[in-house]
Amino acid sequence: MSCFFAILARMKFIRRWGLMRNVQDENIQEHALQTAMIAYHLCLLHNQNNDIPVDAKQAAVLAMYHDAVEVYTGDMPTPVKYFNSKMRSTYGEVEKMAQDRLLLTLPKELRAAYEPLIKNAEQDPVWIYVKAADTLSAYLKCMQEKNAGNYEFDQALHTIEEKLKSLHMPEVDIFLKEYAPAFVLTIDEINA
Repeated sequence: MSCFFAILARMKFIRRWGLMRNVQDENIQEHALQTAMIAYHLCLLHNQNNDIPVDAKQAAVLAMYHDAVEVYTGDMPTPVKYFNSKMRSTYGEVEKMAQDRLLLTLPKELRAAYEPLIKNAEQDPVWIYVKAADTLSAYLKCMQEKNAGNYEFDQALHTIEEKLKSLHMPEVDIFLKEYAPAFVLTIDEINA
């Protein structure tokens, strides 16, 4: 018996933004899906404007699993994770143990297929699009919280916006200009 998918199903119980008051709770399962959809789109934008294509489907799959080990570690808030170098190093070790533990829930003959998604994702050439999508997902959450009157997210919104600008990725700039503004529209405005 493999518990792999039963464990992944528990992603819906892991809350994000644990140190902040949220108008709308977000879990890592819905975050992973949004990140996958955005990563796929960023790659398509890249491919539209560049001669050397990137694998949009690979980016989407990497994004689906990018936070999977948090079923064991929880969603460590960024200020805690990066509090100091020792904390970051220790958390990195915990993440590696969680990755190994998750892979062990798979049948032996399938572990090699999942290892690049769970353990070595950062080595994949499309990882930059996954990380950009992850950051965009956080930005969109901050936008929506602020739009709902929750000023708890003001500083996070500003910090993440600066981080996105510093990426100097045309695909991210297009997403911020063309897609992000719609996230604060009402359903009536979206359907108009």
